[in-house]
Amino acid sequence: MPAPAARQGGDPEVHRLDLRLVGPALVVWGAAAAAPSARPVVLGGVAVTAVAVAVGLLGLRRAGPAALALVLVGAVCASVLATQVARGRGQLEPLAAQRAVAVVEGGATTDAHRVRPDPARPWADRSPRWVVRLHADRVTGRGRTTAADAEVLVLGGPAWEGVRRGDRVVARGRLEATEPADPASAVLAPLGAPATSPPTGRWARWGQELRSGLVRACASLPPDARGLLPGLVVGDTTALPPDLDAAMRATGLTHLTAVSGGNTALVTSAVLVLMTALGAGRRTRLLLAGAALLAFAALAGSEPSVLRAAVMGAAVLLGTGVSRGGAGVPALAAAVTALLVLDPWLARAAGFALSVLATGALLVFVPAWSERLARRVRRLGRLGPLSRHRRRASPRGPSGRLGRALAAALVVPIAAQAVCAPVLLLLVPDVPLLAVPANLLAAPAVAPATLLGLAAVVLEPLWPAGAGAAARLGGLGAQWLALVARTGAAVPGAQLPWPQGPLPALGLAALVVGLALAPRALRRCLR
Repeated sequence: MPAPAARQGGDPEVHRLDLRLVGPALVVWGAAAAAPSARPVVLGGVAVTAVAVAVGLLGLRRAGPAALALVLVGAVCASVLATQVARGRGQLEPLAAQRAVAVVEGGATTDAHRVRPDPARPWADRSPRWVVRLHADRVTGRGRTTAADAEVLVLGGPAWEGVRRGDRVVARGRLEATEPADPASAVLAPLGAPATSPPTGRWARWGQELRSGLVRACASLPPDARGLLPGLVVGDTTALPPDLDAAMRATGLTHLTAVSGGNTALVTSAVLVLMTALGAGRRTRLLLAGAALLAFAALAGSEPSVLRAAVMGAAVLLGTGVSRGGAGVPALAAAVTALLVLDPWLARAAGFALSVLATGALLVFVPAWSERLARRVRRLGRLGPLSRHRRRASPRGPSGRLGRALAAALVVPIAAQAVCAPVLLLLVPDVPLLAVPANLLAAPAVAPATLLGLAAVVLEPLWPAGAGAAARLGGLGAQWLALVARTGAAVPGAQLPWPQGPLPALGLAALVVGLALAPRALRRCLR
C-alpha cells in the first residue's frame, strides 16, 4: 500500500498514487488495439509465446509487472481468437463477403439513433437513416438457416425509428462485410421494415418496461425536458430535439446524455448516503450499492457501453468512497484490463477512451488540484480585511469541507475537459471553448434531475401520479440544462475550429499539457 505523504499545514492527509498496474493496463490496451486485425495463427503464436516468456520471468527479481503484462497480452490474444471462432460459425460472414440478401434474427442492443446531418452533404437529409446494433443469433440465406453469434450493424430508413434496445428483431436485407477490427461482423442494409417483438429475457423485458414507464412519466413535459430527462437517467435520447443535441455538442454537454461512470457513481453514492443515514453497517452498504449497480445496468439495457459504465462507476466508488488511500488508480487499471480482456474491440472505441480518461482525471488530478485551490482560497481569506476578526478556519471543519467541495466543483469539469479534449477532437472538428463554464453552470442540476428521474422510474409501475410529479420536478433541472446549452451555443465564438486527425489531436494534447505546467514554470522563473 502506498505510504501517506506528510501533512502540511493541517491539510487533510494526501496519499501517493499507486501506479504499479498502470503500465500493464497500457500494454494490454495496445495489444487489444492491434489484436483484432491479426490472423488466428498469429494470435495463437503470440499468446503461447507471451505466456511462456512470462513463466520464464517468474524467477527474476522485480519481474512481476512484466510477467503480468505478458500474461494479459496472451489473454487478450486468446479472447480475440475465441471471438473470431464464434464469428466464423454459420454463414453470416460468408454471406456478407458475397453481399448476399439474407434474413437476420437477433436482439437489439441499442435504441435506434438517427444519423446526424452532415453539413458537407445536405442532400443526405432528404433520406434520413437510423442506426441499430443487433446481436444476431440466426441467419437465413442461400436456402440455408444457421446459428450466429455476432454483432450486426443495421443502417435503415424511417421504418427503424421505433426499434428499442431489447426488442427481438427479424429483418431482411443485403449484407456487407466489415473490417476485422470492426466490432460488427457485418452491415445490413434492410429491404423493408423490421418485424419486432418484445424481449424474451426476464431482465431485458423488465428493463424495457421501466424505460417505457419513464417515457410515459415525461410525456407531459416541455419538449426539451421530455427529450433530455430520459437521456440523463438511462441514455435514451430518441426524443431529444435535434437543435438541442447540436447545442449540447457545441457546449461540451453531450456526455450528460450518455450512460457513463458518472451515472453509476451517482446511483451507488445515493444508496451509500441513504444507508449511512439509516445507520447501516459498512458491509450492508457495500452489498446494497452493488445491488443498485446491477439493477441500474439492467435498467439501462445491459449493453456493452452500460456494462463498461458500471465497471467504471464501481472503480470510482472503490477509489473515492470505499477504499482508503490511493486505491482508486489500481481499481481503475484493473477495471480497464478486465474489460479489454473480455472485449478487446473496446480499445478502439472513443467512448471507452473518454470513460477511462474522465475517470482517471477524477482520481488523479481532481483531489490534488481541488485541495491546492482550496488551500489558496483559505490563504487569501486570511489576508482579507476581516481576517483579524475571524478565527482561523480548520481544513477539517465545516468551512474547510465546504471550501474543498466548491473547489472540486470547479476543478472536475476543467480536469475532465482537459484530458478528454484530444479524443473529442477526433469526433468533432471544433473545440468547445465554453465547455468548462457550461459544465459549471450545469453541474448543480445534473444530480437532482437524474435522481428525480430515477425516482420516476421506480414509482411509475406502483404510483403513476407520483412518478409524474417526480418527472416534473426533474424536468425543471433538465430545462435548466437545456437553457445553459442553448445560451452557450448562441454565444459568438463558442467553438474554436481545429483540424482533425491524429497529429492535430496530439498538438492539442501538447497545448493542454503546456497550459497545465505553465503556472509552475512561471513561479520557478520568478524566484
